[in-house]
Amino acid sequence: MARSFKNPFPSQLFEKLSKQECQHALEVFHYAAQAETSEDVRDVLIRFQGLFPFDRLLGGLARLGPGGTFEGFTNVINVSYPDEWLYLYWKNGYANVDPVFQAASRSPSTQIWKQTYQQATSKEELDFIETARGFGLADGITTSSVDPTCGLATFYSFAGGEDIDAERYAQLVEYLGHHLHLALMRTARKNAPSTEKCVKELSPREVTILNWIKNGKTNWEVGQILGVTERTVRFHLASIFSKLDVTSRSQAVATAMEHGLPVLHGLPSAI
Repeated sequence: MARSFKNPFPSQLFEKLSKQECQHALEVFHYAAQAETSEDVRDVLIRFQGLFPFDRLLGGLARLGPGGTFEGFTNVINVSYPDEWLYLYWKNGYANVDPVFQAASRSPSTQIWKQTYQQATSKEELDFIETARGFGLADGITTSSVDPTCGLATFYSFAGGEDIDAERYAQLVEYLGHHLHLALMRTARKNAPSTEKCVKELSPREVTILNWIKNGKTNWEVGQILGVTERTVRFHLASIFSKLDVTSRSQAVATAMEHGLPVLHGLPSAI
């Protein structure tokens, strides 16, 4: 007699998929099950992007406070979201008005954006939706999971233009999100803090420079990547030091990380 498992095989997951899509899904799940680091998770997302019709992919961790309130992002794994959009989302506190993120925070689940957007009524929500569309983020799927013991939540968003059939892939994304949730929780910093005001004062260019420095680039290398002089990089660093009340590059990176600086794993390597 076959053993009864707690979580039976989700056969309905594949009912809407073609044979080729089923093969692609198995490939993605194969690598998701082996993911141990943030870079592994990013590789899985890249594979998913190459096999399914989503051109904007993003994942990461969020810190939760008492009662499950959102306190800030502690890690962002960017595959193909516009960096400018990520900065605006973080800087403007869009997590507080994003209907999808708010719904996911209240009840961890899988959100089909168009369905959730239909429930938006406030001017702030409608303005947010319109701004997102301007960045090519018209429709998509966001799936989230919560670990209340650690006070952390994982989220994954798969997005694109108006013409994607998000509902067709919702169950697939939800199942993949479960496996990636476990992978990210294995690498989560248990004491990862949330965003503070001093870090929010940084400009988009300053955030970009800090991320390059975190990735081990020298001032000269950062200048070459951004197309500016080394003197200009030092000028931005002086501003960063002043805002964060630090005196060195390493202190600046550490302080920013401690206060929730978005970690843009999607930065391309130019040198």
